[in-house]
Amino acid sequence: MAYTLNDLAWLLGKLQEHGVKGVVVGSTVVELELRRKKFEDDVDLFVTEPSPLIEEDFYRGLAESEGWEISLTALGTPKLVAKLPSGEEVIVELYENIYDFYIPPEIIESAPKKKLGRVEARFIRLEDYIVLKAKAGREVDIEDLRIVKEYIDEGKLRIDERIVKRDIELLPVEDRDFVAGKLRQLGFRV
Repeated sequence: MAYTLNDLAWLLGKLQEHGVKGVVVGSTVVELELRRKKFEDDVDLFVTEPSPLIEEDFYRGLAESEGWEISLTALGTPKLVAKLPSGEEVIVELYENIYDFYIPPEIIESAPKKKLGRVEARFIRLEDYIVLKAKAGREVDIEDLRIVKEYIDEGKLRIDERIVKRDIELLPVEDRDFVAGKLRQLGFRV
């Protein structure tokens, strides 16, 4: 399931052609910050419209029209298996705020645009990714944060600690101490 930066641009452009609006929220953010040109992970997209939960038929139609497969994520939201022009496949998991999956609207609304070839798409900041991974708190998420921290310590990545602190304050009150504590344990200054 390896794909290129051009494949990612094509995929995001194809979703935009169908009217899907959203923000990339997963590990793709880290890969882009590292200026990588090849990717292996799925693409996690926080969809702002149309709703992946309410408009599931829309996504079934999109998949059918493109010859893609559709199934469900662990949270029950649609997951597309997109066929790229190269013949490779990439999984696109579609999310919105549901159950324990919560991203403060301010993070989504402030996500900057990046130009990938002729396609412009929105991606959360690395700092946002760090806070959201700490909030998820699963061992796999903590391991991802350890890797990001290593990249920071090696000088391969840089973060603005003010944004990390701002993001923590955007979380529900009951999550703030947990997230700050997890990040401190990993060596982040918050």
